Amino acid sequence: MKFLRFVWKLFVMASVFGIGYIIGREHSFEEEEMWEEESEKENKSETATTDGPGVDKEFTYESATATKVSIVGNFNDWNKDANPLNKEDGVWKTSLNLKPGKHEYQFVINDTDWIVDPKQAVSVKNKYEGMNSVVEVG
Repeated sequence: MKFLRFVWKLFVMASVFGIGYIIGREHSFEEEEMWEEESEKENKSETATTDGPGVDKEFTYESATATKVSIVGNFNDWNKDANPLNKEDGVWKTSLNLKPGKHEYQFVINDTDWIVDPKQAVSVKNKYEGMNSVVEVG
């Protein structure tokens, strides 16, 4: 009877929490977090930031329907509120002071749509299986 109760508990836990809970999936989540932290450290050491003196780089985005546009990237920790673009003569514009190096970025349209820069030919795959635009300063 104890064995049947044990099997029943396993079945219930597997259906409620998923089979990964039963076979130790939480350990692999910890490993994935460690891998992401290591990857972020490597990326930060290879990419530049906006701290200190750098080079002014202008970014533009053209859209007749956008009501808000911002730029996110490794230079602002992907914060969509950090660098909004201003609309001038129908074109969204901003200028950022970037340190020399490669910078990955995207535009955020209306706070919801993350897109690559349509004017930037260079892009790389990101960890979410999407693409990031790349600009090299320097």
